[in-house]
Amino acid sequence: MATYRRSILFRLAADPIAWIWSGHGDLPVEADAIDPGGATYVGAGALLDIPALKQLVNGTADRLDFVLSGVSGYTLRLAQEDAASIPNALVLIGEQDFDADWQNDGPPRWVWRGFADILVTESQDVPNGRQRTIRLSVRSADTFRSNPQPAFYTDQDVRRKSPSDAIASHVSLITAGAKRRFGPSSK
Repeated sequence: MATYRRSILFRLAADPIAWIWSGHGDLPVEADAIDPGGATYVGAGALLDIPALKQLVNGTADRLDFVLSGVSGYTLRLAQEDAASIPNALVLIGEQDFDADWQNDGPPRWVWRGFADILVTESQDVPNGRQRTIRLSVRSADTFRSNPQPAFYTDQDVRRKSPSDAIASHVSLITAGAKRRFGPSSK
């Protein structure tokens, strides 16, 4: 019977680098192209909340919030002290596979790449005491609203840039499965 043994790795290349994994205790990880000397990931257990990851498709960048709840006052203070090194820091999400004896089965496999934007720390009173939360907003690519939407090669798009260019004049006539002779017509 096949067994599935995998944990999630979170790497934030701020100063200092934050290595967090979805298990408990410390996890030494083999060297790879990202960390040539290897790294030791700190276990966050159930505290680590990784949202569903999406890839950049058709120019629509995704913004995700990574949340770490129930942290200590000491951890919250460390996050506040390092907040200046967060903007534009590389964020990597990876997978670490384990063998039947729960030993690392090779180096990590990185599956998602993003860039950190904003780190928000919160501390509020709750009925059972104090709730401390660290929230990191991460973008998968360039999410500035000033960027233009991707263009399509329609006749209108081409003629907007160059009114006399008719290269895309027949684009609207193309449908799935249609064939059009290309090149000079033979008379």
